[in-house]
Amino acid sequence: MKIAVISNLYKPYTRGGAERIVELTVQGLKQAGHDVFVISTKPQKGIEVSVESDVRVYRFRPLNIFYYLDDYKYHFLTRFIWNIIDVFHFSSAQIISNILRDEKPDLVITHNLKGIGMLIPLAIKKLEIRHIHVLHDIQLVNPSGLMIWRQEKSFMQNGFLSKIYQFILRRIFSNVSKAVFPSEWLKNFYWEHRFFQKSEKEVLRNPVLPPPTVADIKKVKQNTFLYLGQLEEHKGVSWLLDCWIKNQIQSKLIIAGKGNLNLDRYKNAGNIELIGFIERNGIEDLFKRSDFLIFPSLCYENSPTVIIESLQNATPVIVADIGGSAELVQESLSGFVFKPKNEGELIAAIQKTTALSNLEYTGMSFNAQESVKGLDLAAYIEKLLE
Repeated sequence: MKIAVISNLYKPYTRGGAERIVELTVQGLKQAGHDVFVISTKPQKGIEVSVESDVRVYRFRPLNIFYYLDDYKYHFLTRFIWNIIDVFHFSSAQIISNILRDEKPDLVITHNLKGIGMLIPLAIKKLEIRHIHVLHDIQLVNPSGLMIWRQEKSFMQNGFLSKIYQFILRRIFSNVSKAVFPSEWLKNFYWEHRFFQKSEKEVLRNPVLPPPTVADIKKVKQNTFLYLGQLEEHKGVSWLLDCWIKNQIQSKLIIAGKGNLNLDRYKNAGNIELIGFIERNGIEDLFKRSDFLIFPSLCYENSPTVIIESLQNATPVIVADIGGSAELVQESLSGFVFKPKNEGELIAAIQKTTALSNLEYTGMSFNAQESVKGLDLAAYIEKLLE
């Protein structure tokens, strides 16, 4: 079957876990014997076609005020105008429509479309091609894709302009053949906002590739915790670090990642190690050094890839119960759950980890790895195409 995969970003232009899922999907489709091509964006002007890992990749620069990955450089008003153009981006829809006419795919799988043009579903509908849309966040309800804890009723979520935005996108995406959600929470969220009412809906956990070597089950605790991800305020990193210092936690906390937060003030804390961005080939060793991953997010996450990768590497998780994150963790079996930004519950969870015997910890490490064994790529592709 010939399949088109459309995403606002595709390697090497990436921002987070969504692009990793797009990459895995393309890889899985190729392995299953399908003829796959990708349509995405690039920061340079013009349209180009290349072959990358035996996959045809079409890239173009959408006509807008700035390129999607440069949004952080602009103030609110400029981003607001950019979003209006993005919603009604006839130029992008026409470019993609022309590519689809030439390629004649049997199926189109779309991922995040913000930054490449929100009118794409209408172009697919006009060409009468089956369309599967994979959700990664709440960007069809809120352009930022973010909903912060205790800001659920804010103007950005429920204001007049948000209602108009949702009304328009609800109709643009109304004819999707199938909507795929990596978490029950995200499926329910979109249902509550009356999206995809005529579409088939399926919860399908994000896939993971088996590591080059299967991680060993951990036998001995190392008194070390890990944060791995974006260094942004809404990820709860500053709150976690302040909590660590305030409560004089003696265990080591490793902070790995990149972002806009300036963490220089924590450099002299003896039990905090700031190691910056880690390439993918270094992540496995990072998990080996850590007893638990801590995921303290203050925003409603969908199905964070880093949690799945941690469990795959036999590393249990301490996770904030916000959005779909906690769906991946079984309390006291593969990790611990705490209420977002609840210092007392986080400290209690850490105390539970320190009270574990090495034998009990080994059991949690085993449970963590077992919990994600069904998330292999081949099974994901098979269910995706059903």
